Amino acid sequence: MKRFFTLAILGLLFQLSVDAQSTMVLVEEGTQASCGPCAIQNPGFDAILETNDDKVVVLKYQAWFPGFDQMYNDNPIEARNRIEYYGIQNEGVPLGVVNGEFLANDCNGYEGAPACLDQNDINAAHAVVAPISMSIDGELNDGAFNVKGMIICHSDISGALKLRVAIAEQTIDVADVPGGTNGETEFNHVMKGFVGGANGIALDNMVTGDTFMIDLSRSIADLKIYDYTELEVVAFVQDDTDKRVYQAAKDRDVEIIVSTDNNAIAGAVIDAPFVVCSGAASYAPTFKLQNGGNEELTSCTITYSINGSTPQVFNWTGSLETLASTEVMLDVVDFEGLTDDNNVLSISLSIPNGMVDEDISNNELMFELAPAPKSVNIVTVEIRTDEYGDETYWELRNGSGVVVGTGGNPNVGLTNVGTNTFPPPFSALSYGNEGTFTEEVALAAGENCYTFHITDYYGDGILGTGGYSVIDHEGNTIHSDTEDFAIQSIKDLNGEGLTSV
Repeated sequence: MKRFFTLAILGLLFQLSVDAQSTMVLVEEGTQASCGPCAIQNPGFDAILETNDDKVVVLKYQAWFPGFDQMYNDNPIEARNRIEYYGIQNEGVPLGVVNGEFLANDCNGYEGAPACLDQNDINAAHAVVAPISMSIDGELNDGAFNVKGMIICHSDISGALKLRVAIAEQTIDVADVPGGTNGETEFNHVMKGFVGGANGIALDNMVTGDTFMIDLSRSIADLKIYDYTELEVVAFVQDDTDKRVYQAAKDRDVEIIVSTDNNAIAGAVIDAPFVVCSGAASYAPTFKLQNGGNEELTSCTITYSINGSTPQVFNWTGSLETLASTEVMLDVVDFEGLTDDNNVLSISLSIPNGMVDEDISNNELMFELAPAPKSVNIVTVEIRTDEYGDETYWELRNGSGVVVGTGGNPNVGLTNVGTNTFPPPFSALSYGNEGTFTEEVALAAGENCYTFHITDYYGDGILGTGGYSVIDHEGNTIHSDTEDFAIQSIKDLNGEGLTSV
């Protein structure tokens, strides 16, 4: 950052000066994809923000609590940085921040509730005379995100001033995001990463008439972008002394530039099985196909196999604009599942639009499907109940789907979860409250693949210090509730029974 002024930029200075009396309102939110109150408050919150697009700049940080959120996992360091900056982890989500301060209204029973934001709040914040004006422009050029802009000072300001520049996605559809249990169908203005870091870029104290040029760049190779056409850039000047935001700016129309015309990209594998049992197996791979060229992608040849099985060819046709992507489900491939080594799915792309691919560096995709954990002779199921022991039921099924072991309240069952009237009918087989219950299940000779199914009728998992563990013959925990068990969990394991002599 540097002070800069020449006659060549007088036209832009004049435009910025026109807006010198108003503040673009920075609205930030800590939210989460498994947070029930977030699902309740966000639709109305988002609606009023969208109505005031000419007055507000929005940036949201996905949190690590109270449940699972893949968008937080996409960039946990920078999301956590901003959440802890405001102390949101001590207050809970959802929580709204306007120009560096929690929403003052408490219409929903607590300060900072997004549902409390109303038009008067936005109008009042927008009417504040801003000491600076800002412009910002974003461009994605062959994987480099470039940001240019300008800050003009209209009245002196001083403090621990920071410029923060964030890359965000305007809308992420729930179909593209794994996990999340609160029922939200879209997530808006999700922070993906900062240009220059979440701690910001230090600015000197500003004196009336100063002009600061913004010229920043970062690679986005490490960022998880679900839809490149939804990219936006947000910038704001904040005083870290009191967290006050003096001005914000945004560009919701990021220019995308690529250097190739025909380029098919093999993206992430979607909904792969967590583990694979030994023996004969079948799997229909689904992966993300992306157009990395300037030309519309209308066709592509996909060759794939698992564990060296006979390669299969899938001829994809469709329509993808530059950097747009789609999920492609391939035909089922039959393969022999491994027990000691990882199973490897190989996908290769070629002939985009019937042409030679101009960038072969992104045509190959190798994905490991881990072997299911193994137990010999017996498997032990340990249930540690909370104060609602009768909500829990589990089954162990063999490869033919036959139930070989059960525990807990059979009236809960494993179907129609959440549709029955609570509480479920009590059973004499129900587990007691706040206790530990251990049961062993014998594994039959000649069987290989088993699945462990567990259900919590109420849909909140086993609370507190409770939980479940599936333990192999050597006492090793091979599955547990640390794997985000809430309503229902299904886990595979390889089983080997001892043949009688």
